[in-house]
Amino acid sequence: MAANKKLRLGRGLDGLINNGTSAHHAERTIQDKQEGEVYELLLECIIPNEKQARKNFDPTSIRELANSIQREGLLQPIVVCPLDDKRFSIVAGERRFRAMQLLGTEKTLARIIYANERDCAIISLIENLQRESLNPVEEATGFVQLANEYGFTQEQIAQRVGKARATIANSMRLLNLETEILSHLALGKITVGHAKILLSIDDSSLRIQLLEKILSGDLNIRQTERQANILKSSKPAAMPVTPRELSESLMKIEKQIAQQLAANVSLYHSSTYGKIIIEYKGEQELLRIVQSMGIE
Repeated sequence: MAANKKLRLGRGLDGLINNGTSAHHAERTIQDKQEGEVYELLLECIIPNEKQARKNFDPTSIRELANSIQREGLLQPIVVCPLDDKRFSIVAGERRFRAMQLLGTEKTLARIIYANERDCAIISLIENLQRESLNPVEEATGFVQLANEYGFTQEQIAQRVGKARATIANSMRLLNLETEILSHLALGKITVGHAKILLSIDDSSLRIQLLEKILSGDLNIRQTERQANILKSSKPAAMPVTPRELSESLMKIEKQIAQQLAANVSLYHSSTYGKIIIEYKGEQELLRIVQSMGIE
């Protein structure tokens, strides 16, 4: 058979896929399966990875994918990692897995990789974060998960997902917003641009007030900025901060702390006294910072 021949459900799952690799039948034990090889696996033995970044699956999109698989065949196997003697965890391809379930098939093609549970979770997170189809809240949650649960620095996350470190930091800051705002952001009712403007407002009640204006007035970014400036100018002016001078080494420490905590940090230092000020907006951000410091 030609190496580029499409795999079609109606002809069984033992055809050739993409690179011409033959699919092995499912009767072999997990211990016998070779890493990187493609096998037929029972859908009932495959478990979605709860650590993956994507949390929302659009039913219409899954139906469209199922229709495509029914017409064209499964062109790319899902990727799984063994959990035990009988179960596999999805590393990549949960949308394809859900589409196959919708079609009522018993088996699917899967490529197996061997890694411990932690590494499988990290691989799954990064694989999803490299895609462009996550909503901003899912993406931010994935970055924070890599930082807080697996100890990645923002620079390491940036390297693994192929984005700028500043992009990672700005994304993570979105989770400082109230749940109500994040819900509208995840649903696409407001944009990341709107969310960044809302972040510039310190007062939670004013942020919600501006959110309502955005939604009711269908405000664009420029209009939102104008409304934000009006709200901020209506607040009493804050007390000025005393100027401070830091050496290059202390500035580097201040920057490292800020990056590690994904928060605004100010370091004050003298020969006899010093303090570190960590800014946060709301209880949710405080809990995130505390967790990132390893405090339960």
